[in-house]
This record gives sequence, C-alpha cells and structure tokens, in this order.
Amino acid sequence: MGEKEQTPPARKQGLRERTARLLDLPADGVAGLPKAELTGDRELYLENYKDILSYGREEIHVDGGAWVLRITGRDLEIKAMRSKQLRIFGWVTGLTLL
Repeated sequence: MGEKEQTPPARKQGLRERTARLLDLPADGVAGLPKAELTGDRELYLENYKDILSYGREEIHVDGGAWVLRITGRDLEIKAMRSKQLRIFGWVTGLTLL
C-alpha cells in the first residue's frame, strides 16, 4: 500500500497576525514574524529570529519561533548579529524549515 504524505498541523495565528491580515498590513512588521531574505546564494538576511541553536561552517540552525530554519552550505559565517537581525555569508546551498 502507498504511504500517505503527512502535512504538519496548521499553526495557530496570534492576535497580531490576525490584526495584520484584517488591516491588510505586512504581517512580518506588525506581528514580529520571522522573515528570511536570500540574495543569490551568498547572503542570507534574517529578521525577528529568536535564537541561534547551532552554528558551524556547513550548517546553522536558527529558532524562528514557529519554526526552526536549517541553513546548509559551505564556509558559512555570521557576519552581523543584532537584536532580531542576522546576516549570514557563504555559499548557501539549502534552506529547510523544521
């Protein structure tokens, strides 16, 4: 028999997310949702992250609150880390939400 693909349970929306949706505002700014922006394959910019869970030259795990982002690549380096902002440089080969 064929295996069924399991889909993760729907994430419950918070008050800020619902308000942003109702008022047609960008949810990442209003609700403080995590945002990831990849420029080519060399630079990754993250906003509103919670914590760095693990850090290595080939893999970095970042806590985004509702998810964990696994960044894989070569020669990965955290070049800038501020409150709620993170810049990662190197050869980014994969982004996976866990």
